[in-house]
Amino acid sequence: MNNFNSIIWYLISGLFVILVIATLGAILSRKLNFKYSYLGALSAILYIMLAYLICRITDLNTALIINCFLALFDSTIGFLLSIRFKSNSGYTKEQSIKMIGPKTSIGVIVFALIFTLVGYGITLF
Repeated sequence: MNNFNSIIWYLISGLFVILVIATLGAILSRKLNFKYSYLGALSAILYIMLAYLICRITDLNTALIINCFLALFDSTIGFLLSIRFKSNSGYTKEQSIKMIGPKTSIGVIVFALIFTLVGYGITLF
């Protein structure tokens, strides 16, 4: 598999993992009564792993771009799925819907960029 195909595979895999975290995480957070925000650790692991894998076959810029795209997906579609599946976020549906927007997306993108750098750093060892 060439680098481009690998990168596309990582992107699709990342999208799938975000969908799983958002849907199953929302359901489990409600059923098992834990804060949905704790699943942010899984997102951090995803961004680190993808950055590590992508940086092994290409460069940091590609990892940053892929993880920015995934963060945008996570902060919009992922957030809407968590609302749809009634996550235990501590907010009402209306409060959660109001949170979707540029500020939240920028925050999640910054979060992803920081963990992308962590994944890149791991490749240096």
